[in-house]
Amino acid sequence: MGPVGLALAVDLAQQGIAVTVLDDNNTVSVGSRAICWSKRSLEILDRLGVGEQCLAKGVIWKVGRTYHRENEVFNFDLLPESGHKMPAFVNLQQYYVEDFLTQRAIALGVNLRWMNKVTGLTQMPDHVALQIGTPDGPYDLTADWVIAGDGARSPVRGLLGLDFDGELFEERFLIADIKMQADFPSERRFWFEPDFHNGQSALLHKQPDDIYRIDLQLGWDSDPEVEKRPERIIPRIEKGGGAKGFHAGLDLDLYLPMSPPAEIRP
Repeated sequence: MGPVGLALAVDLAQQGIAVTVLDDNNTVSVGSRAICWSKRSLEILDRLGVGEQCLAKGVIWKVGRTYHRENEVFNFDLLPESGHKMPAFVNLQQYYVEDFLTQRAIALGVNLRWMNKVTGLTQMPDHVALQIGTPDGPYDLTADWVIAGDGARSPVRGLLGLDFDGELFEERFLIADIKMQADFPSERRFWFEPDFHNGQSALLHKQPDDIYRIDLQLGWDSDPEVEKRPERIIPRIEKGGGAKGFHAGLDLDLYLPMSPPAEIRP
């Protein structure tokens, strides 16, 4: 159950519209997904009643720095003036935002149905007929409107024979969430050809819970299964301990994709 569908459900519920949300899973998102929430997104989340929670939990930042190897070549400030309610960006793992929206939806009376998968769909003149599969067996459901908020590979759009237009960026990246103690400011840092990842690019973002997200460009011809092995990841990160902006004494003790903490799983 992603943030887009949950946000829409909350928005409709705040307007007094009855909403049922179906999800074929039984938890919020798992792994390293969205983490950077822009000012406009935060304003929307605030209107939905979860903005303050995102600010309280997230890492606030506005400065970005770009390096070539170890030399800084450019920096920017996304919100140089004061007086704004929301910051330029907040870094916050997607599973926290989904949990905040889930709890808000429940408080508003949204009917959340976990482990419910849409298996069939028929459009009628004045409603939509759905066939739903669950671990306890199938059932039928009717609705005035159906909204497909199930991602780029939407099964609902597939049932309707609808395509998802977009462009493919032919590149591969290794995304690592690393739990470590580091003396690192709340800034976005991007490297071209860093010494710890020669010939490619790297991106670093600080997250809550002492988690740092590092995106490493791999190249389109790389093998993702090989590159995500700890013996491939760890040397790069340890070598990065000497790069500008890192603390020299990194304590690396977790290589993931991160899972949501147990206390926010439904």
